[in-house]
Amino acid sequence: PVVGSCDEFPLVSEQRLKELLIGGKPGSVLNAVPLLLFSGETGSDTRFSIDADFSFGRFATSSFLCELKQFLAGVTPHSHPESPLLQLSSLQSLPPLTLGRSTSEATLAALIHSPSLTVLSFGGCCSSSQVHRGELALPPPLSEELRQKLEQTVTHITEVIREEVGDEAIRRLGRLVELSAFPRKDLATAQPGSWSSFPSFQYRAFLLLKALQTVSRTYTVKRGLRAIRANADTPARQKHCRLRSFTMSLERHAIDPSTADINNCQGVCSFPMANTTNHAVLLNSYIDNKRAANEAVDQRAPCCVPVAYEDLDMVLLDEAGTGTELRTLTDVVVKECGCR
Repeated sequence: PVVGSCDEFPLVSEQRLKELLIGGKPGSVLNAVPLLLFSGETGSDTRFSIDADFSFGRFATSSFLCELKQFLAGVTPHSHPESPLLQLSSLQSLPPLTLGRSTSEATLAALIHSPSLTVLSFGGCCSSSQVHRGELALPPPLSEELRQKLEQTVTHITEVIREEVGDEAIRRLGRLVELSAFPRKDLATAQPGSWSSFPSFQYRAFLLLKALQTVSRTYTVKRGLRAIRANADTPARQKHCRLRSFTMSLERHAIDPSTADINNCQGVCSFPMANTTNHAVLLNSYIDNKRAANEAVDQRAPCCVPVAYEDLDMVLLDEAGTGTELRTLTDVVVKECGCR
């Protein structure tokens, strides 16, 4: 028997609990039945959540999501001007893809290796009344690939946040790794070298990998900007059309990271123009000739605009907290600029 406080298990009376703990009437079968008592708390203690096949494995996942949200809030750079909050529902996206046991191997492999910026929508995942259970069913080769990639990313991010943030973030990262790590090999159901028997662990590892990939990308951009400032170009070069960092606030109370660097294009389109078109070159020549002759310019000048984009992936937990879906927002992050 299992005695618990969550909805799928009935609550028992005090008298009934005494009978279960110290034995019922003489000869009762209760005297010989072992008991398992557990708490439905969604805190950080997951000592009893080692096997995702047990019902309380979902509490470990809820704890993981809360820990991940706090970690991302602590390591995401906030030294940027506040911008108006954006309602993501106003953006167009590809049809949502449900992430779960039925997700194809090809889709999961593509997501694991995708360089796209990823934000995670947690909603009320840290609510004491909400329990979330996400599961993936990766075949052994892909689960091993996920494990290795996660280990490499954790090693890299540990070095980054030790320098940029501090020990508290490293402690939180260690906790996240514990919650998504392959269980001890002495468990009866464990298969050494594979997570295929532990769908909840695969799910947590996948979310942690995507979150850390985005953190890594964020600090790569941040360090790139530092290098640019330290080795300032000539004033003339700085004025030319080029890619610039631009950070947008997202739905701050539901999204982590709460910001995304979507970049932008700024600068003057003048000769010599890089990454341009013949139309823009001829247009620029026409305008230069008009100005040289002190004649009125009756055409627009070439503009510095984005010419290539990356997508942005959003992993969302549904309002009930029981399912996960992926939404891909197309053409969000600027990759290249040009004069058009």
